[in-house]
Amino acid sequence: MKKMLKIVCALLLAVWLIPMEGVQAASFKDVSKDNTLITEIDYLVEKGIINGYPNNLFKPNTYVTRAQVAVMLTRALGLQTTNVKDPKYQDVPTTHPYYKEIAAVQNTGIFDSAQKFNPNAPLSRGDMAIVLQRAFKLKGSETSYFTDVSAKTRGYKEISAISSNNITRGYDDGSFKPNLPLTRAHFSAFLARALTLSNPNLLKDKAYDYTYSHYSLKDKKHYTLKYKYSHYDDKNDVWAISDLNSNKVFNSELLFSDGDVFGQGVARDYDLFYDLAFELPLRIGVIQHEDDGGIISGVRLTVKATDGTVRAGGIDYNNVIVLEEKSVNSDGVSTYYFVDGIGLVKELYNDVVVYELLERTAK
Repeated sequence: MKKMLKIVCALLLAVWLIPMEGVQAASFKDVSKDNTLITEIDYLVEKGIINGYPNNLFKPNTYVTRAQVAVMLTRALGLQTTNVKDPKYQDVPTTHPYYKEIAAVQNTGIFDSAQKFNPNAPLSRGDMAIVLQRAFKLKGSETSYFTDVSAKTRGYKEISAISSNNITRGYDDGSFKPNLPLTRAHFSAFLARALTLSNPNLLKDKAYDYTYSHYSLKDKKHYTLKYKYSHYDDKNDVWAISDLNSNKVFNSELLFSDGDVFGQGVARDYDLFYDLAFELPLRIGVIQHEDDGGIISGVRLTVKATDGTVRAGGIDYNNVIVLEEKSVNSDGVSTYYFVDGIGLVKELYNDVVVYELLERTAK
């Protein structure tokens, strides 16, 4: 009976891991388009790191097992599974269907040496932090602000590291719940975020003048705008904006970044708040939810890619940060394309290009 149970478990694991013909991202019947984790799930499906079950099911709320995590990490990191050293787990014989992947992650130091691996046991949130910190060598603050995580908590430093890298934000009550088992959807989100972590410089380069094509949604006119660095106002880089073809006056652009936060706005006569603001580093997925408090509440900001591509001004850019902004007060969607060391190169409102970088000229 025990042997039969092992065979059934192995077959179920195989169904979940073997690529299914015709499976496409965002096609799962049990993952809605409004799911806040759909960007991360899509990413892993497109990369072939995770797959669905028959009948277009993803089973997002099923607990992920330690064996499944080993397989996904092996795929995500491109670990070698040939000539692996036997980790000598008592419950993972060389005949185990995922012996090579489990050995690969243990050989790499992602999982500890131990008598047993417990391949079918769920992975806890605390252990997730430990394996991701080891797998991606994450560094960051060693201070945890979660109400249920102290210096005595197993994985304290690792939990702090994934938090300071914006891979997790915890629960609304301020807790992290380190002992809670992880679901497939949640582990997919954490893994995809770690894989796409990026800390780019999104400010414009002050050594250049920027020329943009601009379509105004207010007056339905096209402008050619010159951006010239003006001064630093003790907080922001101030860029003066002039139209090359008319006398229309545009307010200066204000850009702020301290390595932890980026803000973009326009100079106004009243108190400044940024039209676009978010924490750094970036990773794919929702980084600001419409239910979050603060000045820019009611907005969902999603990083769609940290390694995207876009064409602007006749130039093809790679490793592009793609941000999507939706508001509860509007049906429109703004999409921003940023390039490290250059700044904004393109902006769309729905399918309309409202800003496009035409050229940069050195001063």
